[in-house]
Amino acid sequence: MHMHMVVGLVLHTTLLAIVGYALLWTAAKAEGFVALLGRLLGFWVLLIAVLSVVAAVAIHVSGGKLFGMDLHDHDHGPGMHRWGPPDDMGPPPPPPPPDEKPIPPAPARP
Repeated sequence: MHMHMVVGLVLHTTLLAIVGYALLWTAAKAEGFVALLGRLLGFWVLLIAVLSVVAAVAIHVSGGKLFGMDLHDHDHGPGMHRWGPPDDMGPPPPPPPPDEKPIPPAPARP
């Protein structure tokens, strides 16, 4: 795992954990439906924070092929995609042979 990916993961997870804690703290001060909604949202955000760490670790532990899907482009690095045909297409086809007779123009209408 590259260092910039680790830093991004730590920063995003920390932010999600702080937001989840703030939601749970404010839900503890509220009553009724607002408290229920705050607890649900708080636990949901904390679950997303934990699952993002688990997913990042699982992708790198499985070698970039989580569940058989190729998640990394090993030729160019992660996030760098090639737009266009591959380089190994071979030489271009030869040009078509020139026509022997030119096509005569259409006759004019009287």
